[in-house]
Amino acid sequence: MNKNTKNKNKNKKLIKTKINKKINLNSSNSSNNNSNKIKGGARTKMNNKINNKININNSLFKKLNENEFVYTHYNKEDDDTFNKPSKIKRCMCIDYNSKNDFQTYNRCNKQALENSDFCNKHQDCKSYLRNFLSGDEPEYQPEIWKDPYIEGSHNCYSYFLNRQVKAVREKCNEICEKKHKSSCPIKDSECTDLKPQPGDFELIGRTGSDDTKERIYKCPNMHKKILKDNPSLIPVSFNAKCPKNFYKGAYVVDPDNTYHFYRANKDGTWSHKPGISPISNVDSSKQPIYVPHFANRNYEENKDNDEAINYTNFCGYYCIPTNNTIHKNLV
Repeated sequence: MNKNTKNKNKNKKLIKTKINKKINLNSSNSSNNNSNKIKGGARTKMNNKINNKININNSLFKKLNENEFVYTHYNKEDDDTFNKPSKIKRCMCIDYNSKNDFQTYNRCNKQALENSDFCNKHQDCKSYLRNFLSGDEPEYQPEIWKDPYIEGSHNCYSYFLNRQVKAVREKCNEICEKKHKSSCPIKDSECTDLKPQPGDFELIGRTGSDDTKERIYKCPNMHKKILKDNPSLIPVSFNAKCPKNFYKGAYVVDPDNTYHFYRANKDGTWSHKPGISPISNVDSSKQPIYVPHFANRNYEENKDNDEAINYTNFCGYYCIPTNNTIHKNLV
């Protein structure tokens, strides 16, 4: 590690420390009422509850190997991430036989009609997919995420949880005014260090810092981090409706490289926030996202992306509480 890298890491740690002081880890709105130090029996009870959800023998997951699992209904043949672009467009819908068929999981193999995302049989796919909505999904509102201090400091994890952290925005504002003064508000690369990360809330609450953070990007590791931050999230299948006051989200990984999150929109489509880029409701092929585990998540040939990311492993889905129901933690 060179001197510049050490200084950058030191600055990043100082920034996070300042923000952590502003974020009340004992929020009275928090469903699990986390405290900075959870003692003995309480922590054991919480961990047992989370571990029950994390159990990879659960019917929602299937093993790839000893260290990895994916969503149980995932089928590589249905995933555009692995399908080479073709002039023949495949139907984007689940291959259901009736509007009440909720036990079919595979993708339709038929060709989509011209100027449509669906085949003749599944022209009412959008209506069918709305069967799996709770009615409490967030609106797709890119404009409320366009604030340069939000867009430049919040990521897919923030968007998945539908939370904008006031203290993070304020710190980004402070960074901008210190460096750019009258040019603000603009996006600044230093704000990227403020992006909330899965597992950091629980880790910092337990140890006081993120010094011991594990950067292992596999489905089981991400699953544990997500649920330790927010035990109120419920692992679920795509073909299930979330309870009232919950909406659906999904997570994927580019193994040993990085992660990504999606969330459902009110109309049954899905959207996401790629890093510090604007909100998007299309996949890497610029196609609408109807079923995330069918969508193209390969950004290796995207000219706008320098990191050659390919989210090959689809981990699963959660029901996520709405903001006015349960406080969601992230830092």
